[in-house]
Amino acid sequence: MANGNNDLKANLLLERWATVLHSSPGAALIGPDGHSLRTWAEMEDEAERLRGALDGDGSPVALQVGNHPSLPSLLLACWRAGRAVCLLDSALGQPSRREMESRVGAGLRVESDGTGLTFAALESGRPSPDDIVLYKLTSGTTSLPQHLGFTAAEIVADCDHVCDSMGIGAADRNFGVIAFSHSYGFSNLITPLICRGVPLVVASDALPRAIQIGLENSRATVLPLVPAMFRALARMDSLPPTLRLCISAGAPLEVSVAREFHERFGHKIHSFYGASECGGICYDRSATLVHEPGFVGEPLVGVTIEWANDPQPSGSRVRVRSAAVGGAEFFEPSDLLVPVGSGFRLVGREADLINCAGKKIAPAEVERVLMTCPDICEAVVFGVERADGSDRIHALVVADRAINQTAIRTHCATQLAAWQIPREFHQVPEIPRTARGKINRRELAATFG
Repeated sequence: MANGNNDLKANLLLERWATVLHSSPGAALIGPDGHSLRTWAEMEDEAERLRGALDGDGSPVALQVGNHPSLPSLLLACWRAGRAVCLLDSALGQPSRREMESRVGAGLRVESDGTGLTFAALESGRPSPDDIVLYKLTSGTTSLPQHLGFTAAEIVADCDHVCDSMGIGAADRNFGVIAFSHSYGFSNLITPLICRGVPLVVASDALPRAIQIGLENSRATVLPLVPAMFRALARMDSLPPTLRLCISAGAPLEVSVAREFHERFGHKIHSFYGASECGGICYDRSATLVHEPGFVGEPLVGVTIEWANDPQPSGSRVRVRSAAVGGAEFFEPSDLLVPVGSGFRLVGREADLINCAGKKIAPAEVERVLMTCPDICEAVVFGVERADGSDRIHALVVADRAINQTAIRTHCATQLAAWQIPREFHQVPEIPRTARGKINRRELAATFG
């Protein structure tokens, strides 16, 4: 009966898709060359064809297909077959993949060989809980990613929060080059396609020139990227006039990148903050160019934020309440936020706080001052633990010329206490980042400490 019960759990998603299917004209999926990859009817036909290969015991299906145009149809087919989906990053290695498949009880794996799809039965299959339709993976920055189960109602709620807050609708075209398997790509690209009829440009080449050409050919209107991609794109000569909205998430957006992008193209990059566990949290919907590092705007429509404890100047944790929180009344990120007007500024994670002789230092506050130093383009601050248990403050900087450490310390002393000023500086050509564009301060401490 597991499969029969599971037939009901994706109804809300499938009902949204049915409405989209019968009310959306034109192309649903577009290639970066501007040609149609699937109409809405062709997506539906593909989903029906695929369903035959996905009927089974109600166990989850592991999808590791990257930004493949068949992914939306695969999702619909899995849900119609009463099977939850586990989205796997295409970069996830075989040992980690097998571990995650075992954890969620996946009974089938679907991969892409670059052109077609391959299906492989798995021995670990077991039915998922009746209400779970999707397993997301956390980023796994310091360990193996964790799996998080979501219901159809939670997925739809997150989609609505994102689209309503950002003003994204069926008249738009989303440019999809960020990974569809990541929470950001799924919430901003895949569910708006299925639940709100927002056409999707399916791309995989993240080089700046390829993005520029893809935007021109596809006439995309919305561009969600990670900061590293915007940093590279800012060096291009032009962007097409059809582009109306630029969104950055996945890591804090550097003020210098936002300023350069605005000066070159006239577009503000709107910061978006979310977490795999609860979907979107905050969005900077204003038209004003932000000069505060880490500013992420106000809570999304449908999202409520409350302090988890008394707010501290160095930043505090919050509780996020919304219908999109996975399997709980609220979610409490490990990030630290400070209030700014009606919005919030992200200043780091609790684990990133530096312990300097018993005093807590938020790296973002020191980075903000370093970024006002002449010639410094980027800065990351982290602590390296000493024998007595306290931390020695290190700074990684990217600068236009060889840095003068004495001059930097003198500049910092005008805005920081002596114990907040970095003791060690490391000049590098670029800041090391993870595959998802994030900064791992623990790895930096191990490398440069």
